[in-house]
Amino acid sequence: MECQTRRFPTKTVTAEFEQLMHDPDLEATRGPGGTLIFLDGGQYCVVGPEFVSTEESDCYASGSTREEAIGNYALRTASHSC
Repeated sequence: MECQTRRFPTKTVTAEFEQLMHDPDLEATRGPGGTLIFLDGGQYCVVGPEFVSTEESDCYASGSTREEAIGNYALRTASHSC
């Protein structure tokens, strides 16, 4: 799948992120910085607006709690352009 992006006022949102955002089977909530937070198995996952995949992106993290996942995301993305 070719990565297409859409420019919003403050963030670039990938087609993959939009797909997650509008997935009726995914119970996601918005998090800090425009992220999405959802449960995947027993882990909370946080993905940023520039997320493409776990292989191609650094804009994601997980944790056993919502707060841990957000903290892990902040640490992971601090040195990247997410």
